[in-house]
Amino acid sequence: MGKRRIETKWGATVKRIVQTLTRVGAVTLAGLVVVGCGAIRPEHCPYANWEATGELHASKGFQSRLPGLYDTCMAVGVLPDGDAYVAGYQRGLLGFCTIENGWTWGAHRAVNPGTCPPGMAAGFDRAFTTRNRLEQMGLEEASMEARRDDIEELIIVGNVNDEQLLQELRDLRGDLDDLDAKQYRTRNGFAQWLRQMGLEAPFDLYNY
Repeated sequence: MGKRRIETKWGATVKRIVQTLTRVGAVTLAGLVVVGCGAIRPEHCPYANWEATGELHASKGFQSRLPGLYDTCMAVGVLPDGDAYVAGYQRGLLGFCTIENGWTWGAHRAVNPGTCPPGMAAGFDRAFTTRNRLEQMGLEEASMEARRDDIEELIIVGNVNDEQLLQELRDLRGDLDDLDAKQYRTRNGFAQWLRQMGLEAPFDLYNY
């Protein structure tokens, strides 16, 4: 039941993104241009859908690109609709600055985009930081385990009896125990924080 609830909640987020992109595509087909991730082409300025463009930029985690749009488009005599862009950008932030997105972004990016305003940032930031920390600890754990296995193979297979290697092995085992405890505290702390808000932990939290 818990897993179904998680998948339903997270699936709704994905569905919303797909619906947004579908709307954007429909507007483009109607003759307007949605400015993508790169710099706007001057020839697109007269046809840009500024509201959809703002929403797209926010949904990608970008800082507002309105100043650059002004520079490019005013050079060809077109004044972007700043109010429409900001309205779309704010709506895009509502969809981007979520716990689910923070958790997803934390798995693949080392730096928080920092686009969420203070009133929206708490959930995204907590989830991003937790996932990113768990990812880094996972890499550290893998490295230490590989070194531990190498030493154990030298000792067992190579019949090596070196006190320095033995001490390194003892240290690695202790460090791995400490890291395991840190991972446990990080996982459980995040899960407890979610439960206090009536939310279920993401199903892959305990993969770490």
